[in-house]
Amino acid sequence: PELMEVDVGGGQMVLGYPGLADDGDSVSLCVFDTQEEAHESHAAGLLRLYMLQFRDQLKYFEKNLPGLTQMGMAFMPLGSLEDLRRQLIDRVFARACLAEPRPTDAAAFKASCAEAKSRLGLLAQEICRLVGQILADWQALQKKLPAFKNHAAAVQDIEKQLARLIGKRFIVDTPFERLQHFPRYLKAIGLRLDKLKADPARDARLLSEYAPLWTNYERRAVVLAKQDVADAQVEQFRWLLEELRVQLFAQELRTPAPVSTKRLQKMWE
Repeated sequence: PELMEVDVGGGQMVLGYPGLADDGDSVSLCVFDTQEEAHESHAAGLLRLYMLQFRDQLKYFEKNLPGLTQMGMAFMPLGSLEDLRRQLIDRVFARACLAEPRPTDAAAFKASCAEAKSRLGLLAQEICRLVGQILADWQALQKKLPAFKNHAAAVQDIEKQLARLIGKRFIVDTPFERLQHFPRYLKAIGLRLDKLKADPARDARLLSEYAPLWTNYERRAVVLAKQDVADAQVEQFRWLLEELRVQLFAQELRTPAPVSTKRLQKMWE
């Protein structure tokens, strides 16, 4: 159930939100004070439940993720090969199994297992191909940047952008629909660097157009993080800012929906 009454003794009943908790080699059912806590724990618990169900596939992936060694070398500045393997496997299982609506009883769980089983292999290939490309492009940019050290403002801006996109846990922490756009974001940075040599004044002008919007977002994000609040609209704005960078610095790559500085200013207001 989504909500349940719990007897806390002395005839006193309180309302709580039940959800699964991941205990490593098993799961348990716990009751949480808030719906958000329950939702977060339940997703991890459910993922563990699927992994326990698919032990053979899990064993196979632990030894046979396509391109893992090469990805591991590019991932080295961020974490170990084991970190990378864990994140890739978690992402594969989450993509295959955690689609909405999530199962709430044994029959629905069984049915979703049957559906997920056939998707696991294909998803492992798709996700490893995507992450492999992202890591290779990221590594290439890291090698390219030192040649631009006399363009300090642009390089500093790009380094901060890369650090935000490619963090230690970017594979599992980035919403998958966003991760799919990372190769385009990285390609846009490469194109920006090519243009920077020819026209540094243009880059500086575009950056000054972009910077106030990012500052607005960043201030709000810091406040929300301190309050431990997630705001879907602010999160959406953050990704629109990423699209705005493509639009400003590498227009030829196109954005999925129209973005401009003016549109985003209006939206922010």
